[in-house]
Amino acid sequence: MKRWRLGTADLLAGCDGLGLRTAWVKPGAAPPRGMAGSAGRRSVHGFDGPPEIDLDRLIVMLERWLADPRTVPDDHLLPAGPAFHRACWIAACRITPGTTMTYGDLARSAGRPAAARAAAQAMARNRLAPLVPCHRVVAANGLGGFMGTTLTERGSAWALRLKCWLLEREGIGDAEGNDRVDSPAPKGDPA
Repeated sequence: MKRWRLGTADLLAGCDGLGLRTAWVKPGAAPPRGMAGSAGRRSVHGFDGPPEIDLDRLIVMLERWLADPRTVPDDHLLPAGPAFHRACWIAACRITPGTTMTYGDLARSAGRPAAARAAAQAMARNRLAPLVPCHRVVAANGLGGFMGTTLTERGSAWALRLKCWLLEREGIGDAEGNDRVDSPAPKGDPA
């Protein structure tokens, strides 16, 4: 497992029973249960993705992302999952750094224009943030959620501050989350 200290969080890269994953944790906190890994190849069980994964390659991609947030993951590193989730993850990878897209726009890009909530669920299940840049996907009326949390959930403040930090790193918004992060989308957007 590899750990980087960034802003108000640590970024971890490792493996769990489902394959490669990244995780954001509070500085110095333990990794999520089941997450481990050492550099090298590990088998993935029970998924329709590649039979083996490469943690070394994930670490290299994350180090490239740290140097330049325009880094896009290798397609084979994208996690296995439902077809619509994978379409959303691929569409999120196409969002230009320094810009955002609403969940509704993401759903349209993934081929299901009326599925904004399903697109949000796909982002919540993203196992490779920040390489699959779910932080660039926002609600039509504001920031939206991050790491499976929303503004109304207990404990969400830290996750949403992290989302703001990631957006600020790309030149969107400021320390208070102002600018394009909280601006409403044009009328008619179903997200």
